[in-house]
Formats: sequence, structure tokens, C-alpha cells
Amino acid sequence: MKICPKCDAQNPNTAPVCKNCGANLNETPTIDDAVVKDEKPPYHLGLSLFLFIVSFIASAAKYALDLDMEYLDISEPRHIIYFIAVIISVVTCVFGFVCLKGVFKKKTSLPGIGILAILVGVVCAVLVLMDILSIILML
Repeated sequence: MKICPKCDAQNPNTAPVCKNCGANLNETPTIDDAVVKDEKPPYHLGLSLFLFIVSFIASAAKYALDLDMEYLDISEPRHIIYFIAVIISVVTCVFGFVCLKGVFKKKTSLPGIGILAILVGVVCAVLVLMDILSIILML
């Protein structure tokens, strides 16, 4: 399609003059010739890597609490901190994978940070599953 420089009307590529105002269209570039900006990919590798690292730290930090996992005492501060760490770990892991949405549809190769984000995400997903399983076994 040709765009008229005077009235911005759309005209067929073969039209010598604008059908709206009669302006000369022979020097007008077509829409197909226009430069299209590259769209940003539908994922955020840096943010996903950051979220996975937060998830990993939250999962690893709860092991420093020295809990007796045979009983559940919600009034004890260490158990509350444990549950908060598990919730932070789960939420940040889920948001990390949301940030990776579309990364597997990419047809070209991923940069190194993309591969690192995926690997750390898989490790965090395994830790999150272990966290959830440990809570289920405590109840």
C-alpha cells in the first residue's frame, strides 16, 4: 500500500495518483519498504535469573534454622521463618518462570545468561518441590 504524503490516505501500490486528493504517488515509498523496529522478546532473562537466585537463597537459608521437623509448632518463630522462606522461594521461582515465558519458542540460540537462567530455574524448581513435599509431610 502507498500512503499519500498530503492526506495520508492508503492507495494500492499500482496507483499513480491518490484516490482521495489526486496527489502524485510515484515518489511515495510503500508501507512494505518502511523500516520495522525489532520487537523486544517476550521474556526477561536478567530478571528471571535474579528471581531464581532469590528463590535459591530462600530455599537454602531455611536449612540454617536447625528445625526439628517431626512436629509443627506454629507459635515457634523458627517455624514461622521456615514457612516465610518457603513462600518466598515458591513465589520467586514461579515469577522467574513467568519471566522466561516465550524463551523456548525462540528459534535462534540463547545467550549464555539464558542458559544459566534455565539451569538455575530447574534447580530452584527442584528445591521448591522438595520444600512443598516437606511441608506436606509435616502436616
